[in-house]
Amino acid sequence: MSKNEEIIIEELDSQEVKEDYKLKIVAIGDSGVGKTNLIKRFITDTFNQNSKATLGVEFISKSYKIKNHIFKIEIWDTAGQERYKSITAVYYNGAKGALIVYDITSRNSFNNLDKWMTEIKDKTSNDIKLMIIGNKIDLKQFREVTIEEAVAKAKELGIPLMETSALDSTNVKKAFNALLIEIYNQMNNIPNDNEVYNYKDGIDLDTDKKKKSGCC
Repeated sequence: MSKNEEIIIEELDSQEVKEDYKLKIVAIGDSGVGKTNLIKRFITDTFNQNSKATLGVEFISKSYKIKNHIFKIEIWDTAGQERYKSITAVYYNGAKGALIVYDITSRNSFNNLDKWMTEIKDKTSNDIKLMIIGNKIDLKQFREVTIEEAVAKAKELGIPLMETSALDSTNVKKAFNALLIEIYNQMNNIPNDNEVYNYKDGIDLDTDKKKKSGCC
């Protein structure tokens, strides 16, 4: 069993518990890629079909037990619109992790990953843990970004990738938990175990050809 697999993340129902640590995670990406619903699905297991674009910055928190420590996780939902850039920049401060989200049905949101990578590098420390999220796989019939393209981009950037659906919850908890484990390992000087970020883990390999290729 790998080091990462031995770490169990336990959700705590009460927000009144005294935390040992606070962890800040930011979700970034173009407007409309589903950041708000991803966060709500993870924290409250809900989905709002009529969710509106985030204005400025919002955050939601929840407490978790990781091994013997209590963590209060604050997940910050940042607006994707250009006009909010000046007021959101400060909210990168202190972030230990970031989800860079695109919509698999929007090539433009995928093409903008490089822009978001540049922004996060400019505004955060070098040791921040990152994950690329390809959201809305419940709409894969409208897919504009292929799995192969996404995997190639993730490898190019050296960042793990998962495809998710906030609507039906596919891989949402898995993605957030994997990022939390990486942050926990970093805090405790535990070497990374790349198995948790196998590039086919969390990817919708829906054909025999893809499954046999083991490409990613």
